[in-house]
Amino acid sequence: MKRWLAERQDRRADERSAIRRASVDAWRIALRHVLAVACLLAALPVRAGYPAPPQAGFRQRLDAQLPLAGAFTDDSGRAVRLGAFFGRSPVVLVLGYYHCPNLCGTLMDGVLEALAGAGLPPDAYRVVGVSIDPGEDAALAARKKASYAALLARAGGDLHLLTGQGPQIAALARSAGFAYGYDAASRQYAHPAGFLVATPDGRISHYFMGVRFAPRDLRLALVDASSGRIGSPAERLLLLCSHYDPATGRYDTAVMALARTVSLSVLAALALWIWRARGKAAHGAEGKGRAGA
Repeated sequence: MKRWLAERQDRRADERSAIRRASVDAWRIALRHVLAVACLLAALPVRAGYPAPPQAGFRQRLDAQLPLAGAFTDDSGRAVRLGAFFGRSPVVLVLGYYHCPNLCGTLMDGVLEALAGAGLPPDAYRVVGVSIDPGEDAALAARKKASYAALLARAGGDLHLLTGQGPQIAALARSAGFAYGYDAASRQYAHPAGFLVATPDGRISHYFMGVRFAPRDLRLALVDASSGRIGSPAERLLLLCSHYDPATGRYDTAVMALARTVSLSVLAALALWIWRARGKAAHGAEGKGRAGA
């Protein structure tokens, strides 16, 4: 009898040990799945850019009307209205200044590179740069435009660099939510890094922050700003299924929600499996005990 009781206790100890090992293995599998999802999320592209000084930044004014009657001078020295570049297609509007030592050239490079990768026809958009420095002139704008010749050849778009007087520049910057300031000590302007996309009638539709941009996001923004006049039917459907995040200028197609759903589903399935395994093991132990008795 004592031997039988000892054997029974040993069997129960072995079963409990097997259940514990199965539970530990299950939680290890769950942890690996969760870590895999975390690595997937960490690998998603993150928009990087230069931080703007405290006095400079974008105060986003989506759907605001730009002052199309504003008077400027283009890079050929011709007097123009801002509205001359609207009406036909969406406009990529970049504010900065042409003798900027670092940020502005890098920003325009990023815009033109993204447009080159967007794969849109040359007449699908216009790029308009406006200097925030009233001391700059058309000759400087022309030299700056020439420096973008290689990128323009790849992008194939229409670039216009404008200069203007202080009141017109301030009115445009104010309507665009573009806050900037002049630092007399460094003789440079503090301003945010980014640009905006406007509809053909001059309303702000999208903001992009930073100096490097995803061609896909910019393409979708231009398709959206054109009210469907450019882009494929598939892209217009994608816009309906996507969420535009104005804080990042990106279209989020619910990747985070999907990853969270997958993680929770894996954990729930493993918890159910553990519960059933424990139930089966306990039921089997009881059956063996009754058979031995």
